[in-house]
Amino acid sequence: MVSFKALIVGLIVTILVGLFAQAIYVLLASYIGMAASDYGFVSNYKQELWFIFAILVFCLSMFFGGVVTATIADHKLVYHAAAVGCMASLASILSSATSGGLTLMAGVMVVLGTVFAALGGLIIKRAATQKSPSV
Repeated sequence: MVSFKALIVGLIVTILVGLFAQAIYVLLASYIGMAASDYGFVSNYKQELWFIFAILVFCLSMFFGGVVTATIADHKLVYHAAAVGCMASLASILSSATSGGLTLMAGVMVVLGTVFAALGGLIIKRAATQKSPSV
């Protein structure tokens, strides 16, 4: 049985955390871009560094969403967390795909979002298994 409460709350929390994290990322990236433009390494690899940090922020948001979803779900914690990660990733990709077509990187982002949310669910599942006494 699917826990709709876990899916809905997890999806809302994942989207809100993702938006908040993106806002912080944009502020930090613009500050670092202005402050460190004189340094050779940063100015040469600015786009790559921003891309790596953007993916890290995205993956951490999905991980946190998976943790929240698995905390609320009563059973199949990892599946619920992975479903929320997939739905939130698809929502993020499809909302930005209106300006252009879907790319391979969009598919990679959906896979990364699903995997990191499932990892969050797996950690909660293992923590719950370790907390419960053995029979």
